[in-house]
Amino acid sequence: MRLLPFLTLIPAALARAARLQSAAAPQEYVNTAVARTVELGGSTTLVTTQYNVKALNADPGSYILALAASGQPEPAWYEVLVGGKAVSVEAGRLGDAPVAVVPMGKLRKDDTVTISLNAITAHAARPLPEEIEQREPQFMIWESDTTLVDSAYKCDVERIKIRTPTSVILSHGTVPKTYTRDSDVTKSSATITLGPFHGVPPTIGADASAEQSPFYVHYETREPIIGIRTLKRAAEVSYWGANLNIQDEVGLFNDGPQLKGQFSRLAHQQSRFHAGKPAQVLSEFTLRLPPSAHSVYYYDVIGNVSTSRFRPGQPAVGKKRVVDGSLELRPRYPVLGGWNYSFTVGWDMPLAENLRTDGDRAILEVPFLTPLKGVVVDQEELTIVLPEGATDVEVFAPFPLDSIYHGVHRTYLDTIGRPKVVITKRSVTENHAVPVYVTYSYPLSARFTKPLAAGAFAGSALALFMLLRRVNYDIEKK
Repeated sequence: MRLLPFLTLIPAALARAARLQSAAAPQEYVNTAVARTVELGGSTTLVTTQYNVKALNADPGSYILALAASGQPEPAWYEVLVGGKAVSVEAGRLGDAPVAVVPMGKLRKDDTVTISLNAITAHAARPLPEEIEQREPQFMIWESDTTLVDSAYKCDVERIKIRTPTSVILSHGTVPKTYTRDSDVTKSSATITLGPFHGVPPTIGADASAEQSPFYVHYETREPIIGIRTLKRAAEVSYWGANLNIQDEVGLFNDGPQLKGQFSRLAHQQSRFHAGKPAQVLSEFTLRLPPSAHSVYYYDVIGNVSTSRFRPGQPAVGKKRVVDGSLELRPRYPVLGGWNYSFTVGWDMPLAENLRTDGDRAILEVPFLTPLKGVVVDQEELTIVLPEGATDVEVFAPFPLDSIYHGVHRTYLDTIGRPKVVITKRSVTENHAVPVYVTYSYPLSARFTKPLAAGAFAGSALALFMLLRRVNYDIEKK
């Protein structure tokens, strides 16, 4: 059917958890060179690793790519590229280490391939010290149980670069000199370089024999460390209103060092007139909304918050480029380290931009997340409410989900209720801000359920009113 081209927008089959048959990867490859870059921040850490791989035999099969060290969870988000192109991989475990099985295609002996792994880890750094004064700088410490790049294969040479948000680095760890020749750790401005390391044996699997050691970096960051504990997104479809409503209930918190002592409103007001404001204070942030978003609202547990500014976007018209809308939010009070702030934000969108139909079959595109740069959502719940009468509901997501629940949502003038889908996922990053697709059957007859129910209700109310008008309420007869 013609809906299939839309489904091709979804990446290939979701990764399936699997355990490899052997705890050791066949030594069909060797890493001739490995380069890793670790971008430190607040709630998220971006890790980019490039492997130059050589096949030791013809048709060596799949490559076992380590996602983390033994006993560690897999990253909150990752993607694998082979030769610069994204590929679909199968997730599994090699012993206690999470890995990805990468298809390599047909290779001859001594052929070389470049594999890239882009990953985001959540809450890899923590504040140290844990409490600071209102005007003091904030420092974070990033700790790793391993120094060398995790791999199931031997590596000829590897190098690791760790970059911090500022050049202020209080201290860092040391590395074993077993595999180094000239230098082990060097620092240049905001970059720390480990290695190069030579002749490194495998670090995971039954063949692991590399000497590992923990490593840390204690650095300064000048941006608030923002996180979201819970995000409840509701997307409701209205055919008669030709509208898709999106509403987010956000439980935001400042994950930076907690405030020591009392909050000073005077010091906070004075900092607004200085070049640099306290790093731990969150006073405003911006949400990027779809170009066609309108009727935006923003309130918290107290009521409407007027300290916000909405800039409408510009949908693609002719040769004009698409311009996203933006919602500048200023919380009711400054959010300092250890403080929470819960609020609700929502908007409407034209349904035609998110819905495709082919006869009775429809496919709905729902944005899974409105991203905030460098922010991790610990737990997200997405509820999609479909029109009454929709059947054969299926969900397609471009990443693994924790759970999918099908239920019924009942509201006014409903007869049997509206079908709903509740999706949950932990450790959500800005890279998960992609559409989730819902397909369902919606016959033409179902579209008249609502007006028929409304007509029946109005007719019943009118008949009841006419009946009551004919009743004599006098206590005594005339």
